[in-house]
Amino acid sequence: MTTLADVAAAAGVSKAAASLVLSGKSEGRVAERKAERVRTAADELGYVRDALAGGMRNGETRTIGVIGERVLSTPYAVSMIDALLSTSQELGWSVLLTDSGRDGVAAENAVREMVARRVGTVVIATMYHRVVDVPEQLDDVVVLNGEAGTPGVPGVVPDEYQGARDAVEHLIGLGHTRIGYVSHDSRGTIAVRLREKAFRETMAGHGLPVDESVVVAGGSDPLSADESARRLLDRPDRPSAIVCYNDGLAAGVYRQAARLGLSVPRDLSVVGFDDLTLISTNLDPLLTTMRLPHWEMGEWLTRELAAGRARELPELILFPCPLIERASTAPPAA
Repeated sequence: MTTLADVAAAAGVSKAAASLVLSGKSEGRVAERKAERVRTAADELGYVRDALAGGMRNGETRTIGVIGERVLSTPYAVSMIDALLSTSQELGWSVLLTDSGRDGVAAENAVREMVARRVGTVVIATMYHRVVDVPEQLDDVVVLNGEAGTPGVPGVVPDEYQGARDAVEHLIGLGHTRIGYVSHDSRGTIAVRLREKAFRETMAGHGLPVDESVVVAGGSDPLSADESARRLLDRPDRPSAIVCYNDGLAAGVYRQAARLGLSVPRDLSVVGFDDLTLISTNLDPLLTTMRLPHWEMGEWLTRELAAGRARELPELILFPCPLIERASTAPPAA
């Protein structure tokens, strides 16, 4: 990490002069030409002023830093942050929460803020399960709802494979053998890849063929969801049950089933994924779905960090996705 002495040496001034400039107290005390050299050197070296210097002897605070990546701007993963905040408060810890924004400048500023505040551990919380680039300036880092691109950095994630496997097992247990799958078209992402893999392997494990014509992928917006659903339902050999990559796609299946006069679950069973209650509990009938364990992940991680176990965590921690059985699944019609 770049020190004040490094900046002073690069600017050709004393450490005291550099300190005055970087603390905003140089006016009338350091020549402007020298001050400009100090500011330039600090920027080029990536110097972060220690906001807590002199106020702490052990260099640690009872604070967990959280850099959110679009987590607060969507309804999908906000419960992770809720769990972090409430559990930290219960344990007598503070949370320094900032957002990395959508550009590199905001992300860089977020990292600098964490370093300056000397937080014990930084949590990078992502909106969806993906690989995260971990800034090298951060020492103790844990990724929440994602996997680190840096070896040795722990990641806490939903067990996508188990969730999709259990969804298929649920339908097979009800007696369904012709099962369709509606996926997202971003098949390179971790969740999309693992859920479809689990669907295919679970079907194969039960000796059930996967008809490629009833495995469709498209966008997640309502119009695209309807289009994907039509490809599965507007045919004489439609499946008796459908597993959906998320609840939004399941809503599209509901809409197209209604258009065709099909009843859920009498004529068609539907399983979603996420348990986004804005959707799952507002469909009629209520949607059977796999719940993402965002709250449990956030609560557990907060307790581990507060207990000082950040460095003991394995590289990947999987949390199970429970089946929330409601009214959208039933045995197939005779």
